Amino acid sequence: MKALFLTLSLLLTVPTLLNAQFLNAYQWKSRLVLLFTPTVNDPLFLKQMSLLAERSKDFEERDVIFIAINPDGKYENTGRFLDASLSRQYYQHFSPSENQFEMILVGLDSNEKLRARNTVTPPSVLLELIDGMPMRRQESLQGYGNKSQLDGGK
Repeated sequence: MKALFLTLSLLLTVPTLLNAQFLNAYQWKSRLVLLFTPTVNDPLFLKQMSLLAERSKDFEERDVIFIAINPDGKYENTGRFLDASLSRQYYQHFSPSENQFEMILVGLDSNEKLRARNTVTPPSVLLELIDGMPMRRQESLQGYGNKSQLDGGK
């Protein structure tokens, strides 16, 4: 009976582990801001991208990578969106609605930290949340990622 339970447990967790392997490239290296949008012209997506771009140096200091994703990879040729195969993996793993804008913050541990649906989130909210994370506090104490303090703001 124990062997059956163990086998069943492994069968249920292996697909989850396999589905999340695409995140391994970022784990412990980068925080992610995933921007799921139904179309390239979605007004919420465009506004969110504009606001995030204004604070790009702050996000760069915190090792944040932005990934734009649409349901079918339709806009991959623009260089701004993932291809269809990777888009599917992100949609399957995070389960956002395909018909609305969603932004998800993923921490260094590859776990979801914040999800905002059909709204524009001020960059300050993301930055404060990141700065409150234990790993970011440790980075700050060690001087990692504090370019403004280390090199006189250059």
